[in-house]
Amino acid sequence: MADHSISWIRDQKAQAPDKPFFLYFSTGATHAPHQVPKEWSDKYKGKFDQGWDKLREETFARQKQRGVIPANAKLTPRDHAFPAWDSVPQEEKKVYARQMEVYAGYQENTDHAVGRVVQAIEEMRLADNTLVIYIFGDNGASMEGTENGTFNEIITLNGIPLTTEQQLKAIKAYGGLEKWGGPDMDPHYAAAWAWAGNTPFQWGKQVASHLGGIRNPMVISWPKRIKNKGGLRSQFTHCTDIAPTILEAARLPEPREVNGVAQMPMHGVSFLSTFDDANSPSRHTQQYFEILGNRAIYKDGWIACWRPDRIPWKLDPPTLARFAPDKWNPDNDKCELYNLDEDFSQADDIGEKYPDKVRELTALFWAEAEKYQVTPLFGEIAFLWGFPKYSTGQTKFTYYSGTENISPGMIPPIYNRSYGISADLDNPGRSGLGLRPGVAGVIVAEGSFLGGFSLYVEDGRLKHTYSFLGLKLDTITSRDQLPKGKVNVRYEFTADKPGEFATSGTSRLFINGKQEAEGKIEHTVSLRFTAYAGMDIGTDNGLPVVPKLGYAKLLPKYFSGTIEKVEFDLGPAKISAEDLERIYLERFANAVRN
Repeated sequence: MADHSISWIRDQKAQAPDKPFFLYFSTGATHAPHQVPKEWSDKYKGKFDQGWDKLREETFARQKQRGVIPANAKLTPRDHAFPAWDSVPQEEKKVYARQMEVYAGYQENTDHAVGRVVQAIEEMRLADNTLVIYIFGDNGASMEGTENGTFNEIITLNGIPLTTEQQLKAIKAYGGLEKWGGPDMDPHYAAAWAWAGNTPFQWGKQVASHLGGIRNPMVISWPKRIKNKGGLRSQFTHCTDIAPTILEAARLPEPREVNGVAQMPMHGVSFLSTFDDANSPSRHTQQYFEILGNRAIYKDGWIACWRPDRIPWKLDPPTLARFAPDKWNPDNDKCELYNLDEDFSQADDIGEKYPDKVRELTALFWAEAEKYQVTPLFGEIAFLWGFPKYSTGQTKFTYYSGTENISPGMIPPIYNRSYGISADLDNPGRSGLGLRPGVAGVIVAEGSFLGGFSLYVEDGRLKHTYSFLGLKLDTITSRDQLPKGKVNVRYEFTADKPGEFATSGTSRLFINGKQEAEGKIEHTVSLRFTAYAGMDIGTDNGLPVVPKLGYAKLLPKYFSGTIEKVEFDLGPAKISAEDLERIYLERFANAVRN
């Protein structure tokens, strides 16, 4: 990204030197998965052996020493959801320390890339009149790695709770701690590291009720305009204020219409006046926040907040059942109240002291929630309680050879239901006195060995591999080889309980309608294989679904025969909300008992 950005700025200035440029440099870092070259993470070996409690204290002292937080700011205490570092077994401390070493290297590597772009601007002698807005994050540090951290971040998002022992076993299976941070895992650190990263605030990502989940550092540079180099600004600002500020700085009006389409008015306000005056009054005086029921309302220095009784990384059935539409009443959530003008870190709840202010801000939150389409709360995951997701009702999908990198959110919705994958192929047969194989390679693949599936031909036989999020691989192989010429191959999955999350089922392979293989899959992915790798026809881009030499290295990069088309056909996935909740809870209870 840095290379492309630098090249683009240089090209733009070469072709139109008098025109300004606008660059939006938005990295995937430091979002999970935490992956960085080893030389970056190794720089931090031993730097976090003191643990998250001590790191938080050290960070807090450094913040005060450098003056970036008020002298009277308080360090908020650790919630019981995070274990005390002293309570962690010594062997596990090694794992946790490595998690943070990798994250720190990842963070520094990202900052280095941003620095390269800024340095290039300086070398082009453009820095003096270039406005740089550097926002470090889009929410608080993420706690979705659970109490233990995880070798594969998507496991948590599929609601699968792994114990520390199960995580350690999986880490060992993928090469041990030396592999943490490399391409063979999609790792995320333990939630307590995120809490330490959000010093001095409470909580983190998802918890939009507290500053640990909504406040981020922002640094602004514009040497020609800003004379107070290194100065501090404390006015309340919001991410919606960035665009209005840029427009005012560039002396451009807010667009009312784009390509003939009327635009919604921008919700933010410019904070350009603060560039010249540290004491300029805050213009953004009121703002709501909400994520997954965690919510807050800010007004004139006061913030009222409500945090439902759910730990951010808990997406298991018993937890979700407590927040079903007929079980959870948001009005019963405790309201906390803080005066941020006097209490920087949201440390002292004064809700009982000011009941009238609580009532005022409660009414304001619901008014703003209606105005900005925030309700219904938990609406984004309502499908977990049986509410249908938006769907066209499409059950048949057709793809052709050469289609690659279909976004994981756009693949056919095969989760929690029966489905089939059928492909019409042309097998050229062996050639070169039979020394060169005929048809071989991937027909269709999604994801990787950390979650995904592949239908492919190896050694002349049809195969299907299903990766349950890197925890288990299930492969079935046809008895017979594919015949020469036109041939139809088919994979079928018959769900044992359509509509049940992670339903078990039976896999079958067919060649020209004849069943060739059968196998049982005990657990399937319930929500998504991956957040990144896409689906390919005729190849398997990125990390392979099958982490074996024959598949990853010896199969041709592209299918050696002809793929005329690949078709998905989906079975019904409907089930009542009551049955869905009952099945999900029964299954989890059985898993706990077993």
